[in-house]
Amino acid sequence: MTIHDAAGPEEGPLTRHRQTEDARTMSIDDLNNAIDALDPDDVIGRDRLALAPAKDALVRAGFYAYGMLDEENRWAIAVDDELGRVDVRVGDDGLLVVLRASSPGRYADEESPWRQRSRARLARMTLPRIARGFLQDHQEAFWDEEEEGIAVIERYQLPFTRADDIGDFVREHLPKLESVLEVIERQLD
Repeated sequence: MTIHDAAGPEEGPLTRHRQTEDARTMSIDDLNNAIDALDPDDVIGRDRLALAPAKDALVRAGFYAYGMLDEENRWAIAVDDELGRVDVRVGDDGLLVVLRASSPGRYADEESPWRQRSRARLARMTLPRIARGFLQDHQEAFWDEEEEGIAVIERYQLPFTRADDIGDFVREHLPKLESVLEVIERQLD
């Protein structure tokens, strides 16, 4: 995917960056006007402006929040915390907040590599059934191959007007997700 450069003749990257930084002090109406003024093809620029208040709210709540392009080349605000990870991006009708917790190295203490692989395989087969019985529609559990453990995800759609509340929302819901992960782990034991 090509990223369109929306800069005009007298506008450069620093001007666009300053517009994004100014979004943190804009009212919702000013933010909407700034978004409308962007080139319609500049999806990343629009998302950066729309997500700036959410990033500020996460920083105010004590998280280290940073902007990045996700695996689908969409702009997202990410948080890495000891309880889990958070991604905030522009969703279908507001802000999509994705909370993720995992238990890396679930079977690392097994001495036999064969036993490690067989327990991981059993977990991969069992997790979908456990998820159907214990999780709600906005929750998902799966075996994370990279971390070699169980991962749980919760997805929430919040209106843009709640961007200033996202830090508190994440602070409240991330520990609850850890509890969901513990329930799933108990079912596997």
